[in-house]
Amino acid sequence: MARILIVAYTNYHQDSRVKRNAEALAERGDQVDVICLADGPRGISRAVNILALKMPRYRGNSKSAYLGSYLRFFAMASVSATRLSRGKPYDVVIVCTMPDAAVICALGPKFYGARVVLDVHDTMPELFHDKFKGVRGALGGRLLMAEERVSAWLADRVLAVHELHRQRLERAGVPASKISVVMNIPDRRLFGPLRIVEDTPPVMGNISRQGRQDSVGGRAPETEHAAEEDEAFRLVCHGTLTSRLGLDLAVRAVELVRKTIPSIHLQVIGEGDFLPTARELTERLGLERHVTFTPPMAVEQLPPALARAAVGIVPNRASRATHLMLPAKLLEYASLGIPVIAARLRTIEYYFPTGTVRYFEPGDVHGLAGAIEDLYRHPEKRQAFGRRAGVIAATLSWEHQRDELFAAIDSLLVSRRMSRIHNSASSLGQTSFSLSPANARAKAGAASNTNNGSGAHSFSGHARPRIYQREHQLEQAASCVVQPAAMNSSRP
Repeated sequence: MARILIVAYTNYHQDSRVKRNAEALAERGDQVDVICLADGPRGISRAVNILALKMPRYRGNSKSAYLGSYLRFFAMASVSATRLSRGKPYDVVIVCTMPDAAVICALGPKFYGARVVLDVHDTMPELFHDKFKGVRGALGGRLLMAEERVSAWLADRVLAVHELHRQRLERAGVPASKISVVMNIPDRRLFGPLRIVEDTPPVMGNISRQGRQDSVGGRAPETEHAAEEDEAFRLVCHGTLTSRLGLDLAVRAVELVRKTIPSIHLQVIGEGDFLPTARELTERLGLERHVTFTPPMAVEQLPPALARAAVGIVPNRASRATHLMLPAKLLEYASLGIPVIAARLRTIEYYFPTGTVRYFEPGDVHGLAGAIEDLYRHPEKRQAFGRRAGVIAATLSWEHQRDELFAAIDSLLVSRRMSRIHNSASSLGQTSFSLSPANARAKAGAASNTNNGSGAHSFSGHARPRIYQREHQLEQAASCVVQPAAMNSSRP
């Protein structure tokens, strides 16, 4: 069992990636603590120990207040992480961005021997460049790129959220050997779950066969989403509300189609600095009956809320940052079988080729309105889009991403174990004894044969990866390292 700490400037119960990763590690038997913001319940949740700091997340427009909130969190999280490491050091600390500089919170545990993982959720240089144009944006982007490289240098492993993100980090100077890809795919036990019936597996970029999608305990089949005269035609858009994510385009598109689709209704779920502007726009256009705003909710509450929608909207504007995003909302809609209307952006199109989602050109409000009308008038298109996107979401699968997460963590646990073995040998004066990889394998194999598999860990239904068998063998090899010293010391 490994001891793992996760540090994240986020609301744990609303952050699907942080929560999903923490619970997966806890389910397999690791001890997991999470230092986060105090925007939800504290204590043990699904075997994860939530250590919420007494400070909320800042959601205003003041840049200095944002910086102050980050610095306060860094200070409090660093002190907490170091204090928790003193009695029993952590094996691994996972630091979630933004910002990349949050990695400094792991320096205390790293001093006590922990390995550090930097989980990069978004690319800060691109976000800064989008927010501040001209010389200021360019200069700030370069500085943040340098910060990104330094943060990655301090980490032992860097997690990217998709393949294009991995390539971008590598171009920025992060060693390829450090980067692992763990995509932000929803857990189908919550979002669905779906059963995909396929003659052949789908191929990215070329869906040659249409799969059939059935609900297995999560929601009703897609046919219930067909628009009827006595029911609202429901759209949904959820997540962080910022200008670059194009919520105003969705509101304006509703205004354009409300005469042809009188039952149109857009539900916005989430919060962010763009929320007041979106509310003001809704009131100015007289759309109070057609657009409603719902506060953010816990991950477990999202599926039933989203399942009422006929269509999910991903209206992101085109920018350096959004071209690198694979929105979590899109993946959640796809996993539930909800057809998606999305802006045609590079990363989205890389994973969801034409025919799997209904695309419109970024920033084109009339194109978005046309896509809404198209899916309203053609229920069979909604079914086809929902089915094909569901096939891709099932192919990417959380189960596969979970295994990638385990492999990234386990590689650090083995390297930490090897370091301990060498340090133990050195402290015992074994200057003449060399634990070469061949010797380690031979001795570990011999020890494993005599041990008959004792000391294996339990994983609550999940088989422990093979690399943990290797870790157990390394433990046995460590005991073999000490034996020559004991034998030599007993001689006259």
